Amino acid sequence: MNILIAGGSGFLGQALTQTLVSQHHHITILTRHPSKVAHHAQVQAKRLTDLAVHDQYDVVINLTGAGIADARWSDARKAELLDSRLQTTQALVRWMHQVEQRPQVLLSGSAIGWYGAQGDLILTEHSQPHDEFVHQLCAAWEKAALEVQTLGIRTVLLRTGVVLHPSGGMLKRVLLPFKLGLGGRLGDGQQWMSWVSRQDWIAAVLFLMQQTSLQGAFNLTAPHPVTNQTFTTQFAQALGRPAFFPAPAWVLKLLLGEMSGLLLDSQRIDPMRLQQAEFQFSHPELASYLSSILK
Repeated sequence: MNILIAGGSGFLGQALTQTLVSQHHHITILTRHPSKVAHHAQVQAKRLTDLAVHDQYDVVINLTGAGIADARWSDARKAELLDSRLQTTQALVRWMHQVEQRPQVLLSGSAIGWYGAQGDLILTEHSQPHDEFVHQLCAAWEKAALEVQTLGIRTVLLRTGVVLHPSGGMLKRVLLPFKLGLGGRLGDGQQWMSWVSRQDWIAAVLFLMQQTSLQGAFNLTAPHPVTNQTFTTQFAQALGRPAFFPAPAWVLKLLLGEMSGLLLDSQRIDPMRLQQAEFQFSHPELASYLSSILK
C-alpha cells in the first residue's frame, strides 16, 4: 500500500516506518526537512505544502505535534502544542477534501490525556473526560481529524499512553538516573501509569489500519497499568539497581508548574475496544517486558 505519515521522523514514526517498509509498503513522510530523511527505495519525503490533488495514498497516519513534555507550559508553549497539532491535521483534512482519489483510512494521533486526571477510576473509551488543558488539547486534535468522516473516510483516533522503549520517550529520559542508582518514585507513587510497549503500539496501529470495520477512539495501552511506585520498583529491579531517591510532589510542581501533572496525575486506562476486537498484546505485563528490553 501507499502510506502517508505525518510525524514520521519521531520516536514512534521512525519505528512504525521501519516496520511498514519491512512489510513492503511504500511510505511518504511529511516533514519540514525532506533532505534529512534517510534515502530508501520504499521511502520518500515531502513537505506538507507539496501534497497535490493527484497524489494517491491508501492510508494516512497523522502523528504530528510538538512534544508535550519538552518544555514548561507557558501560555506561548500551550499555544504551540495546540497549533502544531491542529495546523497539520487541518491541512491534511483540506487536502483530503480536494484529492481525486481519497484514502481509505485516517489514523490520527491523540493521547490518553483526553481523559484528564481521574485518580483510581478505570477509564475506557466510553468514559467521560475531566476538563483540563490536556483534555482540551486532545479533544481539539480529535475533532479536527473527525472532519474527514463527512467524506466517508474511516477515521481511527489513537489515544496513546506512555510508550516504553529504551531508544526514546520516557524510558530514555530516566534510564541514566536509574542506572546510577538515583531513581525513585514521583510524589507518593500512587498515581496510575498507563503504558504500552513500542512493539505493541506499532502492532495496534497496523491492526487498526487493516481491520476495516473499526473506527473511532481506541486506547493504545497495555491491559495492566501500574502505579508509579510499581513502575519504579520493577524498573530498578530490571536494571539491578536501587531506587531510593523519591521526587516530592512539591519539588516537581515548583520545577515544572502545571506540566508536573504529566508526572503526578493518575490515568488508569483500560484498552477495552482493542481487546473486544481480539487484538493480542505481546507484552501485557510490565515486569516481563522491562526484563526483555533491559538485559
